Parts: sequence; structure tokens; C-alpha cells
Amino acid sequence: NSLLLYLVKITAGTTLFYLCYLLFFRNDTFYLRNRIFLILTLLLPTVVPALKITVNSVSALPAEPVTAIENIIYQVTAIEATFSATTNSFDYSKVLLLIYFVVAGLLLLRGVISLMSTFKIIKNGEITSSAFPKIIVTDYRISPFSFFPYAVIPAEDYMAENSSSIIEHEFAHIRQGHTFDLLLSEFFIVIQWFNPFIWLVKRSIIQNHEYLADHVSLKNNKNIKEYQYRLLNVNTRLRNISLAHNFNSLIKNRILMINRKPSR
Repeated sequence: NSLLLYLVKITAGTTLFYLCYLLFFRNDTFYLRNRIFLILTLLLPTVVPALKITVNSVSALPAEPVTAIENIIYQVTAIEATFSATTNSFDYSKVLLLIYFVVAGLLLLRGVISLMSTFKIIKNGEITSSAFPKIIVTDYRISPFSFFPYAVIPAEDYMAENSSSIIEHEFAHIRQGHTFDLLLSEFFIVIQWFNPFIWLVKRSIIQNHEYLADHVSLKNNKNIKEYQYRLLNVNTRLRNISLAHNFNSLIKNRILMINRKPSR
């Protein structure tokens, strides 16, 4: 029961924080602040319910004395009530906890399989640059992606003339450590899989990461129109890697934010 109550508190806190993000911060161009706020949306609701605050109170009225016979009668009545409740009721909390741990275990297994699949692609690729960040050229038909400290680029995109914009974008993800935010959000999905808002938090984290990476890319590539055409020409049908940042994700939203005026 204590665990169920704790999960309810975490869910309520996460939902409240994320609704504040949607109302006040989602459309701002302060991407670093939004990144910090979204991470706190995951961490604070987990920490705050676990804090215990001791409050010492002094009763103004003295307690009435209880006789020994009254104390015995009270204890017998409490025992009978507890025994009756135990024998006549079904413990639903154990069933709920069983369902919770089964689904959480399956999601954790899915995450481990996704990690193994990602490392398999990295291992089978060819390292063209061993300096940080490392570039891996792969023959897989996938979208370019980054997973710290690797930028994985399909051979076709790597040989293209405008491959520098893709590489610079993925380097921005790596240098800013976006992979760790993504793994953190995946961990909290395992804990709060029943909360629909936790899945939206992960999506917002990925979206904000793309805004941050685009912002860095545009600093090095002054031709904003050319960069937007590059995004529009990306093949969105390529397979995405679930635990990595894929170059062809959220194209429409990224173009809208590129053309948005900086927030005051």
C-alpha cells in the first residue's frame, strides 16, 4: 500500500509539472531552460514524496486516563475487526502490484533489447573518425542518429555533398549529452508506465533536444533556408532507433521553431 501511494504521488507531481511546461514554456526559444525544467519534471516528483518532515506538536488538553479494563476491551475489539476484515476481503493491492511489476519488467526488457540492437549497429559500422565525437559509417538503411559518443551516418548520406549539416547536428547532440536525458526518461517510463503524461515528457525532451541541436547547426551554417530544405528532403521512411536521436524526427515542429522569433 505504501508503494502504491508513493506511485500515485509521483504521478500527480509529474503531471502537474508537465502541465506547467505545456502552459508556460513549450513555445519559448529558451531551450536550455526547457531542458532543465523537463529533467526536473522527472526528478523532483520522485524525490519530494520521499522526504519526511518532523513536526512536534504539544497538546493543549491533557489526555483522559484510560482504565485497564477499557484498554483490554479496546484491544480485543480491534483484533476481532482486523481478523474479520482479513478473512472476508480480497487483497487487491497485491494484484495491482503484480501487474505493475510485470509490465515494468517487460518495458525494462524492451529497453535492454533496444540498447543491444543499437550497439550492434555501432559495432558493425566503420569508424572514420576516432576523435571525440566518433563517426560511424554504416550500411544499414536507417536514419542518421547519435548515441554518446557515436554519430552513426549511413554510407549514402555520408558520401552526399551536404553531409556536414547532418554530422554537425549529431555532434551537437553528443557534445550536449542528450543521450543521458533520453536514457533517464526511458527509465522513468519503466517506473511510471501507467501515467500517459510520462510518455509525453519523453517526447518533449526529444523535441527540445532537436531544437538545441538545430540551434547549434544554424550557428555554423548561416544559410537558414538551405538547412530547412535539407530537413524537408530527409527520407522520413527510414527506420528510427528508439533509444537514440534520429535526424529525421519531428521535421515539421523543428522548421516551425527555426522560423520562430526568439522569446523575450
